[in-house]
Amino acid sequence: MSKKVIVIGSGPGGYPAALRLKELGAEVCMVEAWDLGGTCLNRGCIPSKAFLDTGHRVHAFEGLRKLLKDGCGVDFSPAMLDWEKVKARRAEVIAKLRGSLEKLFQAKKIEVIRGKAAFSGPGEITITGPQGEISKKTYDAAILAAGTRPSFPPPFKDFYVELTDSDRVFDLPRLPKSMLIVGGGVIGLELACFFNAVGVEVGVLELLPDILAGEDPQVIRALRASFEKRGVKFHLGKKTAGIEISDGFKTVELEDGTKLQAEEIFVGTGRAADLTGMGLETIGLAWDRRGVKADAGMRTSAPNVFAVGDVNGISLLAHSASRQGEIAAENIMGANQAFDANIVPRCLYAWPEVGSVGLNKAQAEARGFTVKTARAFHLGIGRAMAADETEGFVQLVFNAGDETVLGAQLVGGPATELIHVLALAVKLKLKRNDLREIIYAHPTMAEAIHEALHK
Repeated sequence: MSKKVIVIGSGPGGYPAALRLKELGAEVCMVEAWDLGGTCLNRGCIPSKAFLDTGHRVHAFEGLRKLLKDGCGVDFSPAMLDWEKVKARRAEVIAKLRGSLEKLFQAKKIEVIRGKAAFSGPGEITITGPQGEISKKTYDAAILAAGTRPSFPPPFKDFYVELTDSDRVFDLPRLPKSMLIVGGGVIGLELACFFNAVGVEVGVLELLPDILAGEDPQVIRALRASFEKRGVKFHLGKKTAGIEISDGFKTVELEDGTKLQAEEIFVGTGRAADLTGMGLETIGLAWDRRGVKADAGMRTSAPNVFAVGDVNGISLLAHSASRQGEIAAENIMGANQAFDANIVPRCLYAWPEVGSVGLNKAQAEARGFTVKTARAFHLGIGRAMAADETEGFVQLVFNAGDETVLGAQLVGGPATELIHVLALAVKLKLKRNDLREIIYAHPTMAEAIHEALHK
C-alpha cells in the first residue's frame, strides 16, 4: 500500500523531497502558503544572482574600458542604469523558473495545495486556503520544509518597516545613493558587492571582529582587501546603540559614539524560524528561532515527522536543503540515509567568488589532525592572466599523515563551480596523489588546483 506523505513548503527542501517521494511510489501532497519555489527562488538565491549578474556586467565594463581608444567618450555612471529594467529582468527569471516548477509538478502528478498548513494532531493537518476555506488531510508521514524569515535583532527590529532586508531589497522603489549593510555574512557581502558595482556608496557593519564568520582567515583577508579596493567600507567589531531616521537619511549610532549615515539600511544578520500557528504543539514538537531539531536522517522527535532545510538549522544553504529533502523522502520509504554536512560546498557569489568545502586548517587541527596546506595563486595561472582574473588562490588542506584531502578553499575565478571537484575528493577521501593523476586541461582556471597539489 502506498504511503501518503504531506510536504509542507515548496522551496529547495520541499520540492526535491516531493519529487523523490513520487519516484519511490508515494502518494504526495505538497502545501505552499506563498509562491512555489520558496525563499530561494523568489526572494533569495535566484533574485540575488540576477542582481549580481547585472553588477558583474558593469564591473566587466571597467576592464573593457582599458582597451578602448583614447577619447572615445564611452563611460558608465549609475544614472545610466535603469533600475526598473534591472528589477524586471529579475522578475522575468523568477517567473520562468516558477512556471517550470508548476509544469514539473503537473507532469509528475504531484498534488499542490495553496494555503497555510498546521498540524491538528498526529497524522492530520489542517489547511487554510487563500480565501479562508478550511480543509483537512491525513498523512502517514510529513516533511516540514517551511523555511525561515529574515532576522531583525534589536535595535533594528523596532524599525522593521523603515529598513529593508533580503525579502524586500529586490523591490526597492529606487536605487539609493548610499547603503549601510548590517551583517558581514554571505547575504550581506553579496549585496554589498552588487550595490557597490552599480555606484552605490556601501558600508558594511559587523558585530563580530571580521566578516564571514568561521571561514578560513586567508579567504577573509583576500575578500576584504578586494572589497576595500573597490571602495566598500567595513566597520568591524562594532555594536549598534541606536537608530535615527530623518530628512531622508537613516543613521546608526554605534556604542563608541560613531554615527553611520545612509539613504538605505539593509539588515542582513541572518534568518530565523517562525513556526507560529503551525500547530507543532499538537504533535509534541518544540521549536525556537533556530527551528526544530532533526537528526542526520532528518527525523524529528514527533513520530513520522521529518524536518528539512533552514527549518532544522543544520546547514542554512539551498543545496543542503535539497539533499536533506531527498534523504527524508528515502528514509520515509524505508532507507536509512544520513546527511553529511562536511561535504556541503559553501559558496559566495561575489567577485572574487569564494568556494569552500570540508575543513580549513584551524578546524582540522581542532579535530586532532596534523595538517599540511598547499596554496597556488591565480597570478601564476595562464588562463587567469589572459582573462585578467588574477585575484585569488586555491588552498588545499591535507592530513599530514597520509595526505588525505580534508578540505579546500578557493578564491577567485569560477570558484563556486570548481569547488565540486574538491567536494568529491573530500567525500571519497582521496589523497594528494589521486588528484595529481587527473589531467587538468590547459589553459584553465582548474590548473590552480594542479599547481597547489605540487606545492
